[in-house]
Amino acid sequence: MINYAQKKYYEILGLKPDATQEQIKKAFRLATVKFHPDVNKSGEKIFMEIKEAYEVLSNPEERKKYDFINGYDLLKEKKAEENKIKNEYINKENTHKKYDYSKNTYTSDNNSENRKTEYKHTDSFGKNVYTNDKSHTFSNLMKNLFGGMKNKQNEEIKRNPVNGSDITMNIDVSFKEAVNGTNRKINVLHTEVCPVCKGKTFANGSKCRYCNGTGEISQHKKINVKIPPHTENNKKIRLKGEGTKGTDGGKNGNLYLVVRITDDSNFKFDGNNVLSELEITPYEAALGTEKEVMTLSGKAKVKIPAGTSSGQKFSLAKEGLFDEIKKIKGNQIITVKIKVRENLSEKEKKLYEELKKLAEEK
Repeated sequence: MINYAQKKYYEILGLKPDATQEQIKKAFRLATVKFHPDVNKSGEKIFMEIKEAYEVLSNPEERKKYDFINGYDLLKEKKAEENKIKNEYINKENTHKKYDYSKNTYTSDNNSENRKTEYKHTDSFGKNVYTNDKSHTFSNLMKNLFGGMKNKQNEEIKRNPVNGSDITMNIDVSFKEAVNGTNRKINVLHTEVCPVCKGKTFANGSKCRYCNGTGEISQHKKINVKIPPHTENNKKIRLKGEGTKGTDGGKNGNLYLVVRITDDSNFKFDGNNVLSELEITPYEAALGTEKEVMTLSGKAKVKIPAGTSSGQKFSLAKEGLFDEIKKIKGNQIITVKIKVRENLSEKEKKLYEELKKLAEEK
């Protein structure tokens, strides 16, 4: 589904929001001649945008949706209201003039020179005002009607900039992703000021239809995030300006991602140290051996000395996570577990019996 809020169809076709269907068709024909790929090989991308704009604006239902989402319907209603008031104003002026058919124009009615004409309009607080001041022109009337919010002194009210709030969310990565770095696409829910009513909850004298009178809208935004290599657990990554949008010129908030390194079957973590386990047999523990283990950077060999006990720990230096503050890497801590093989043969059982007797004799 096309996100109409991010499209500028009228600008693409070089039209105004009140363009007629005939004007839309004409603009499309002219643009096609100029940017069609058969004529302009470099204009394929532009032509696709032109075609998309025409398909929406030439369809009454789709154009209605597009105008509603972008506030053009309110703009058209406002212009229609202005034209209505303008016509009423002109008609009232003409009631005090005589029409000269010989000159095909209006002339002043001498009998009305001394007549006091009262002009009715509505001030910024919604009250009816009557005046016979001829200096009260139509432009002044429009300013009072659509000039914006005013105080009792009829001065424009200036809003102070309000910065947007920060957003914090978690992002889970594996050990391998934390060590090597990765790219993720996340979906962030933004709550923003309604672009139609600007947070006032009403538009054109009634409850805003776009935000249903809440003054806010919620939108999902997909953002590409780069997780840098050697990212430690609970590290915060700041994405500037990706939080809630500011209003009245205020700065956008920031998005903070808290990286959480998930445990897997091979590794766990303790700070910047990586924890793992190594299973060995009883005879390997008794006689000593050398074993191959998995690390975050690949395979490594660990020397197990003779007489190793179950639960004994060994450390592989600098095989852990990188510490951004101390600028050093943690270690990999390996815990040995002695495991007896299942389904021992009769010969193995006899050998274990002999070992038991030897141990008891001591």
